[in-house]
Amino acid sequence: MRPTPAYALAVGSSTVLAMGVFPASGDDTSAHVPVSAVRWNDERQHVDGFGGSFTFNKAGSIQRLDEPGRTRILDMIFNQDDGIGMDIVRVMVGDGGIDEWGDDIYDGPTDTIEPAQDEFVWDDPDWEEVKDEFDEYQIWLMNEAKERGVDTFFASVWSPPAWMKENESVIDQGSDAPPNRLRDDMYSEYADYLAEYVLGYSEHFDIDIDYISPANEPDFSGGYSSSLWTPEELNVFVRDYLAPTFDERNVDAEIVLGEAIEFSEEYARPALNDPATVDDVGVVAAHAYAGLVDDATAPDPSEWTTSNALGKTVWQTEYMNQGAPQDRIYENNTITDGLRYANVIGNMFDLVDLNAYFWWWPASNSGADGSNLIRLVNDGSPQGGNPTETGEFRTFKRYYALGNYSRFLEPGYVMVDADDPSDDVLTTAYKDPETGNFTIVAVNNSPSDQTIRFDLEGFPAGTRSVAPYRTSASENLEKLDDAPVIDGSVTTTLRGSSVTTFIPESFELPALPDVKDVFSTYPAEESDRMSRGLRVHDDRHGGQVVTNIHNGRYLEYTNVNFADGSAAGFLEQKGELRMHARVAPMHGGTIEVRLDDPRTGPVVGEMNVPAANDPQACRRPWESCEWTTVSTDIDTNPDDGAYGFHDMYLVFNSDPRNNLRMFNVDVFEFSD
Repeated sequence: MRPTPAYALAVGSSTVLAMGVFPASGDDTSAHVPVSAVRWNDERQHVDGFGGSFTFNKAGSIQRLDEPGRTRILDMIFNQDDGIGMDIVRVMVGDGGIDEWGDDIYDGPTDTIEPAQDEFVWDDPDWEEVKDEFDEYQIWLMNEAKERGVDTFFASVWSPPAWMKENESVIDQGSDAPPNRLRDDMYSEYADYLAEYVLGYSEHFDIDIDYISPANEPDFSGGYSSSLWTPEELNVFVRDYLAPTFDERNVDAEIVLGEAIEFSEEYARPALNDPATVDDVGVVAAHAYAGLVDDATAPDPSEWTTSNALGKTVWQTEYMNQGAPQDRIYENNTITDGLRYANVIGNMFDLVDLNAYFWWWPASNSGADGSNLIRLVNDGSPQGGNPTETGEFRTFKRYYALGNYSRFLEPGYVMVDADDPSDDVLTTAYKDPETGNFTIVAVNNSPSDQTIRFDLEGFPAGTRSVAPYRTSASENLEKLDDAPVIDGSVTTTLRGSSVTTFIPESFELPALPDVKDVFSTYPAEESDRMSRGLRVHDDRHGGQVVTNIHNGRYLEYTNVNFADGSAAGFLEQKGELRMHARVAPMHGGTIEVRLDDPRTGPVVGEMNVPAANDPQACRRPWESCEWTTVSTDIDTNPDDGAYGFHDMYLVFNSDPRNNLRMFNVDVFEFSD
């Protein structure tokens, strides 16, 4: 059986799963292995970290969860041992307006500190009585993040308050209304507003805003909080108003400039080219909804020449899967999507000296699957007010693929030079100059396994092995066996269509909690338990199959998260889930999908495997088998169906009066 791409929606053969360990680089057996030279002393840019936004009251959808679910989600976002270890929280500077989505799940923007000119909320005589209700979701989230070690907070402005705007609104009012932009006579007021925001959050909430952006997407005007700027207007505002005001009022927050929709420095370029402004720009930032090349996986370095020449800090501050079909296609939640983001992150660090990478909403109650890494399931429609969180959650492959970077890179790390060992493998490397820790991330874009060698040039002595952590079609940041360092080299096999992170064994992190999901494949040979008599056999192409299947035998997969039983997040697709098995028929039979017990657990699906015309043909070699895919709908009712967490059993049944071999099985997959 020839291995096929593990991420394909059509169920395909599984590939070699083990971590390959090979002889030292001087041995003949490794003479032709592709090499990635990783150079400890070839230092590049520093790493500020990885972050995400909790804007438009999305932190409330986490806060409303019951325990222990609330703590679990927070730990999955911020903790390094139990999650992906995000380092930076991005929040929204409130404008106090209501967007035109009305009462939908976005719930409007957050509170403004100055609802009318010269009327700050903390000057109200009743401030201490109402203080706890002000911007409550974001402040709660920032405090929870602080408890988990986060100490960097970044605030962006979607719109100044309505009273500062030409159209007297925080949103676009249409072509017949005045422009959706800041009034020319309000530049000084707006600078004071941002200074007061930073100082006020420190004084009243004990939260230090480290970075602030005066304009989120200055090139967009629409039906939610927004405000238009030109690049030159941003330069004038920073040069003549914001920077002098921050200096005068001793505001320590660094100014983030740009944040346009397209990933380029365009909206910061006038400030970068102005000697009076350039030193006041702490970070040049952009979003990535446009401007990526190479199948939208790489930045265009020519768009960042000024920032890179000046050695400016560069951040990508917002990106997600946006709109149909990205929100609706099942494949966009699988390893296909995970690999795309692994490439985007690695390419940005490599090609434009990126310092920090942000996702949009790390976890949220939303009406679609594209906007988050973890979707908190709700019981209402995308346009149905403020739906109630049910407590279930869906974790997508992009969560784990991003975690291959964010969990293992800490603020203060330095990127070092690393070669790509082949056209299909993207390799980036980072080090901690203080401790000698290091991180190597390898993205294998080939559907086939690739054996490569890392030559660790100039690395500190004493590292005897590295600990690998892999995300693939069937694995979620799975911790693998350590691979030895021999004569300064590590030789290993990268699984097809995977992203693998390597760190020194002396700094290894614990394995994440074992959670499976409907966005993963389930190779038969990777089951958590097989009943007695089942056998695993290799085929000549590196795949593996389970054989000797007779009546009553089964495979077990523990802790499968079915969430709300759906493969996609839209209401019209709620509860729709199918399962497929790739099998080689012999005498035929059925595959029952049972929950929690192989004998008495509820049956939520059944696949019928036909008998082969020549059952004897499917014996060794396994390549002589005729492989086919069988499928079933899955019962996802909340009472006793595939809903929430369950152990899953694939039980093989046939006529109990005979003991004939039923079929061979390769892999199981879900789909919409």
